[in-house]
Amino acid sequence: MPEDVLEALLREDRAQIGRLADYHVPPDFPGEATGLVRLRRDQLAADPSIGPWLLRAIVRREDRVMVGYVNFHGPPGVNDTMTVGAVELGWTVFPEYRQRGYATETANALMEWAAREFGIRRFVSSTTPENAASLRVHAKLGFVPTGEVVDGEVIFRLDR
Repeated sequence: MPEDVLEALLREDRAQIGRLADYHVPPDFPGEATGLVRLRRDQLAADPSIGPWLLRAIVRREDRVMVGYVNFHGPPGVNDTMTVGAVELGWTVFPEYRQRGYATETANALMEWAAREFGIRRFVSSTTPENAASLRVHAKLGFVPTGEVVDGEVIFRLDR
């Protein structure tokens, strides 16, 4: 998501969002994700070169509706384990669109992009132990638990 879209989201300027985004953004977004949107906007403003690693909309192909969002926590090396060269991936699918494979497809595509474009081979992700849906996505993607817990979230790793 480019900085101007993030800015429009934070201002709740629905007309501007509609002009800038080539997909339908739900009227209640960012809602709980406002802090994340603000953080990513500020990071992008400070260093535009990290844009490819930040927030992206998950958009359903057939009707261009945003069904969630995904991002790396930053460029390689910015991750909960501080692993050099690794990127940390996080995703959210809105409740009404869950259990349709969007998280798995999106995470896989983003990891393929990072590997192809930047040679990234190590990925990190995390979730809370009670988030059964996210745990299933991690398993489908081949992530394995590291035994580490950061801020109450189990850390997973995937080497490709």
